[in-house]
Amino acid sequence: MGAALPASLDDVWADQLTAAEGEAVLALVARATAVDGTAGLNEDAHFALTDDSAAHLLQESDGTLVGYLQWQPDHSTAQLVVDPAHRRQGIGSDLLTRLEERTPPAVWAFGDLPAARAFAVSRGLAPSRVLLKMSATLGEVPAPELPEGLTLRGFTPADAAELLAVNAAAFADHPEQGDLDADGLARRMAEDWFDPEGLILAFDRAGLAGFHWTKAEHGVGEVYVLGVHPRAQGHGYGRLLLQAGLSHLIEAGSPTVNLYVDAADRIAVRMYERAGFAEVHRDVLYTRTQE
Repeated sequence: MGAALPASLDDVWADQLTAAEGEAVLALVARATAVDGTAGLNEDAHFALTDDSAAHLLQESDGTLVGYLQWQPDHSTAQLVVDPAHRRQGIGSDLLTRLEERTPPAVWAFGDLPAARAFAVSRGLAPSRVLLKMSATLGEVPAPELPEGLTLRGFTPADAAELLAVNAAAFADHPEQGDLDADGLARRMAEDWFDPEGLILAFDRAGLAGFHWTKAEHGVGEVYVLGVHPRAQGHGYGRLLLQAGLSHLIEAGSPTVNLYVDAADRIAVRMYERAGFAEVHRDVLYTRTQE
């Protein structure tokens, strides 16, 4: 289903980008990333550049894209990028105003840079959610010793339905991850980095208990998704799956490992800290301050 466009703004919103527009957005994001040192759009936003899952606002100057806003109705959040050479000219404010004509704003600031914080305050926005990016450079991590009745193995296509069911249960309260469906799973598995052996599944006597989906690109690993079914929580499976995934990444030649975790999930944050991870930056969702 395509993104719902504001009825009064059909002439400025687009529910799908052309190939040329998508390339222009990627070029804009690259320029911003080079200056800011942090990604301008997250993974979901990159996928939305080539489908109809989001609504898009583009602002040009002399034929060059200088501002871009993406609204994701499924998550009720937006992402906004302004060309570094055209900042402090009201472009971000103009894009946000157009968003406000449609919906109360909820905008991600990746890296939560000082300029982003100042912009949010000037528009009456305040932090409502924080994602921590954590990183570790690890030495040898042995494969975990498993309790009786628990087995680990890599993913096979026959596991897809059960994986989606466990993901939905594990992330029922997560605004993005819990919405993963068959199309989203297939799209991620079509990426060059996907390794079925790096998607580690944990089975107990009742079936799939949890999983650790690892990712490795350019020699850097990632705890991409780690989830345990609510019925299997409290047995240390998350720690065992983390250890198994880190061991896999190190053996694959990726000793530096990154991850993202909701700052409010103190149990997960402490688990990662005990495994040697430390915060390197944070992404903040800014929403309208309650009056």
